[in-house]
Amino acid sequence: MKTKFGVFVVLFIFHLVNEGLCSEHPDADLTTEELIKKYGYPVEAHEVTTEDGYMITMFRVPHGKNGKRVNQKPIFMMHGLFGQCENFILNVYNNGSLAYLMADNGFDVWLGNARGSQHGRKHKHLDPDEQPEFWNFTWHEIGLYDVATQIDYILEKTKKKKLQYVGHSQGGTAFFVLTSLKPEYQQKIVFASLLAPAGFMRNARNPAINSIVLIQKDITWFVEKTNIIEFPPKAIPVKVLLSRGCKNTILRLRDLCEFIWHIAMGGNSGEFDAEMLPVAVNFIPTISFKQSIHFAQGIESGHFRPWDYGEEKNMEVYGKPLPDDYPLEIIKIPIAMYYSLGDNLAFAQDVEDMCDAVANCVRKFLIPNKQWTHADFVAALHLREVLNLPVLEFARKYFVY
Repeated sequence: MKTKFGVFVVLFIFHLVNEGLCSEHPDADLTTEELIKKYGYPVEAHEVTTEDGYMITMFRVPHGKNGKRVNQKPIFMMHGLFGQCENFILNVYNNGSLAYLMADNGFDVWLGNARGSQHGRKHKHLDPDEQPEFWNFTWHEIGLYDVATQIDYILEKTKKKKLQYVGHSQGGTAFFVLTSLKPEYQQKIVFASLLAPAGFMRNARNPAINSIVLIQKDITWFVEKTNIIEFPPKAIPVKVLLSRGCKNTILRLRDLCEFIWHIAMGGNSGEFDAEMLPVAVNFIPTISFKQSIHFAQGIESGHFRPWDYGEEKNMEVYGKPLPDDYPLEIIKIPIAMYYSLGDNLAFAQDVEDMCDAVANCVRKFLIPNKQWTHADFVAALHLREVLNLPVLEFARKYFVY
């Protein structure tokens, strides 16, 4: 009898986790388009194909909630590592969505995505579930191909010559890659707002990313030997586990998710809205192992440069033992950089060094809250007044032609 009762308890607990019985958030299972429409905004989905065959869907919010016609100032927003375009819309609960704020103030908002995300998991010839070659990329390719292709599509669609750019974290990294290696794209971007941009990482002290630095060569060896290059591997149903577990309040799994969130983000600034968690985990993608390792290479070397294959293969690929640093000094686009002292991923000194390295950094905006974390740039309770409104007001100074 006791055995049967024990089995019943185990099955009941599994049912609670699987069904996520809790104070369910009404937005937790909505698609991107459903989420945007729910809050009264128009939305369009557009698919583009990059030069190297990746098929990516981006979403357009052509005007504000009370608008009727398409706004005339296109703005392209690019997310960070382990992010997607939803990063710019999820904070609607605190009136903190940068995408909606821009759409309500005359901008034609285009929400970009990177290869490997839920909106970039397609290729003309490669299967992401069966062919590891699909995942053989870093943020270098995201900048050089994904961002470039989406910018070209937007300008063609809107019949404009230039647009504005917003990049969070890796979205800033991709911007630096593209505009330094393909300087012709500097003629297509009138102004860039970079939120905690990742470039130089000499001072990064995040426990998660710094642990990768210590074992990056072992990880690279493992990836090469096993061909397991997607992270987390597809065998681990991360999205299912998170979307079920992080919604569950009965077993206090949601508290555990919040704890892990704060560890990964470098602490608790008091700005994290726990109500967002059940919705946010619905849009967490997998990435290529190489994206994180590429950042780790930058931490170890102190340089911001393309992928380091090791001296022997570097000679084959680059014709020299090490790749050259990205030529940041040729980037002449007006750039505003927003950063904080509490961010242990895009460390304040590193952002200031990036600002000094480019030719036209027109604004360095330090967040007043000294505990403000990397994730707070898209998820903070007071995001609208602390960051989004300053971003909007400064961006208004630059016209799109």
